[in-house]
Amino acid sequence: MDLEKDRKVLTSLYRQLRNEPNLGTPEICARAGLDPSSLHEAVALLTELGLLAESGHRDGRPAVTATETALNRLAQQAEQTAARSLEETIRIRKAIRLLTTELADQYQQQESMAPAELIVGLDRISEVLEDCTELAQDEVLSMHPGPVVESRSKARLERNQKVLDRGVGMRTIHLASTARLPQGLALLEEMQRAGVSIRLVPTIPFRLIIIDEVMAFTPAFGTEAQPTAMVTRGPVITRLLRRVFEHCWQSAVELGTDTLPPQVPEDTPITGQQAGILRLMNAGFKDEAIARELGVSTRTLRRLMNDLMEKLGADNRFRAGVRAQQLGWLK
Repeated sequence: MDLEKDRKVLTSLYRQLRNEPNLGTPEICARAGLDPSSLHEAVALLTELGLLAESGHRDGRPAVTATETALNRLAQQAEQTAARSLEETIRIRKAIRLLTTELADQYQQQESMAPAELIVGLDRISEVLEDCTELAQDEVLSMHPGPVVESRSKARLERNQKVLDRGVGMRTIHLASTARLPQGLALLEEMQRAGVSIRLVPTIPFRLIIIDEVMAFTPAFGTEAQPTAMVTRGPVITRLLRRVFEHCWQSAVELGTDTLPPQVPEDTPITGQQAGILRLMNAGFKDEAIARELGVSTRTLRRLMNDLMEKLGADNRFRAGVRAQQLGWLK
C-alpha cells in the first residue's frame, strides 16, 4: 500500500478504530472497503507510524494510540536521528582535520625531499604529460633540444591549444636549426599564431617542461633502452629548473626576428642535421639518445655519423669533436 496514495483510507481506518474500538474485522473491512490482506497491510503502516500498537487482545485487534502520543514519539525519533547525524558529522570533521594535517606534513616533506618518478615509454610519457598539462593554472614552460618529429606534431598542437584555451600562458624555446627546416618552421609559426611565445637559441642543454612551478619533466639520462622521463614534483627542484629556463630565455631571440645567430658558419659543408649530431655528440649523448632527439632510427643515425666522420677525417667520436672544433663547426 502506498502511504501517500492511500492516505484517506488510512485516515478513515484510524478514525474507525479510535471511535469504535469494538468493531470486528469483518465490519472494519466492510466500512473501509478493504479485503483482509489490505487491512493487515494498512494496520502495519499505522503501527509503523505509531498510531496503533499491539494490544494483546485475543482476536488480534490493535490498540489505538492517541495522536499527541504518536507525534511525541515521532519527535523523539527525529531528535535521536539528528543526534546520531551530529555525532557522525563530528566524527567526519575530526577525520578531515587529521587528513588535512597529514597532507600538510607531506607537503612539507615534499619541499625538502623533492620526490621524483620515472616514466618509461613514449606513450606513457605522452599520457602523463597530457594529464599534467590539464592541471596547469598559470604557465607552462618548455625547452626542446631536438628537431620537430612530424608524427607527434599534431598531438602537441592539440595539447597546446587546450592549455591556451583555459587562459594558461605558454613559453617555449627551440633550437635555431628547427626554424631553418620547412616542417619545423611551419610548426613553430602555427604555435605562435595560437598564442605560444617562442624563442630560438643555438644550443639547448636538455629537454624540459615546467608546469606552474610545481612539476617538471626532464630526461632520465643513462636509460637509453627506451625513452624515459623524470617527473619532479614540489617547488625545490622545480624552481631551480625554472631559473635554468629563464637564463636560456633571456639569451634567446624571438621567432621571426632577423637577429637569429647562425647555427654553423655559412660556408660549413655540413647539413643542419649533421650539425645537430655534432652538438649532441659533444654533449655526451649516446647513439640511441641522439637518434631519439633527431627522430631517426639508430641505423639511420649510424649512416649519418659515418658520412660525418668521413667529412671530418676522423675514426672516433673524440677525434670528430676535436676536428669539428678546429674547423669552427661547433659554436
